[in-house]
Amino acid sequence: AVWTERMLATLETGIEGGKWFRLIDKVWSTRNLARALQKVIARGGSAGIDNQSARAVKEHQEQTIQKLEQELRAGQYRPKAVKRVWIPKPGSQEKRPLGVPTVVSYCTSFNGLLGSAAF
Repeated sequence: AVWTERMLATLETGIEGGKWFRLIDKVWSTRNLARALQKVIARGGSAGIDNQSARAVKEHQEQTIQKLEQELRAGQYRPKAVKRVWIPKPGSQEKRPLGVPTVVSYCTSFNGLLGSAAF
C-alpha cells in the first residue's frame, strides 16, 4: 500500500500548527501550470493530435493556462488522444511507434510538472 501507518495517523489527527496539502493543489496552481508550459515551450517539440505546436501555444499561453486551471478545478479536463508517429529504430530499417501528446496534455502530466513544481 502507498499509505504508511504514520500517514494514516496524520490523516486522522491532523498536523499540529500546519496545514494538510493535497498533490492536486500543486498540479492546478497557476504558477506550476505556467512553469510546466514554459518548460514545454522551451523544449519545442512536435504538435500533438490537435496540431498545436509549442510555438503556437506560446502566442496564447495566458488564456491556455487560465482555461486549463478552470477545467482541472472543475474536474472537466480530459486529455486529448496521443498522436502516433513512426520513427526509425537505430541501426535498422524497422520503425517503432512513438506517442506524441498535445502541449497542454504534457503540461498536466507528471513529466511536465516534475521539473517545474516546487513540491
